[in-house]
Amino acid sequence: MTNSDRLESFKHYLRKNPELIKKVRQHESSWQELYEEWLLLGEDSGQKIEFDQLFSTMKEKLQHFDPSQIEEYSKKLQSGLDFFQEMLNHFNREKEAEHDILMKQWKQ
Repeated sequence: MTNSDRLESFKHYLRKNPELIKKVRQHESSWQELYEEWLLLGEDSGQKIEFDQLFSTMKEKLQHFDPSQIEEYSKKLQSGLDFFQEMLNHFNREKEAEHDILMKQWKQ
């Protein structure tokens, strides 16, 4: 692949990932850094950046959380998961009962 082909591929990659252009315009990154990352990681380099942004955002938010809030949220989350699990169990029991009825009818 020639340098001009590589540059065109990089431009195409940037058009598919406009958030990277914003990063350069906001001075969070440089064209050179993005290009080198793209050369090393290929099309997956944007996913790495997105993960880094997500991780740093989550880290920042967690630093501002009150421990009692975290405990309250985790209890609510657990309650929601328990409810969801109970619903799944209920549907599975109904499905098994329906299956048992069909098997009894088939055996007759």
